[in-house]
Amino acid sequence: MKLQVFLYSKFGYAQRIADELSEKFNCKCDQIPPAYQCNEEKLIFIVYEKYGALDKKLVAYMKEMDKKKVLNIAFIEISNTGNEALQEMSDIVKANGVNISGTYGIAIKHGLFSKGKLTEEQLHDAMKFGDEQGKANFEFLRKQG
Repeated sequence: MKLQVFLYSKFGYAQRIADELSEKFNCKCDQIPPAYQCNEEKLIFIVYEKYGALDKKLVAYMKEMDKKKVLNIAFIEISNTGNEALQEMSDIVKANGVNISGTYGIAIKHGLFSKGKLTEEQLHDAMKFGDEQGKANFEFLRKQG
């Protein structure tokens, strides 16, 4: 299976989800910017937190994505609304011909004086999204049910 999980996390939300996805699919999980580049991956998950402007390192990494590195990307965004940069992130990789397999947003309020928590229900729903993306991109996962 050519699948990887990448994360961009400042507050730990993305780390927990990325670790669970990596364990679920028994694949590598790495921080952005990664220690290694993608190479002909069928699907990668990008799990990121967006509180404020998109980080330059994250944007630069996404601009490097092309069809030689990955065919499909599934985004999971954690932000105040759960949908602050999904379109922007999708547009960046679409410009290089990469297909967006799916997007999923998780709303966790995070401000100067308050820090929300990732609930078990949100984690469960993110894993359900991951399962759907895996089945959509890999025949043998569809057969497993």
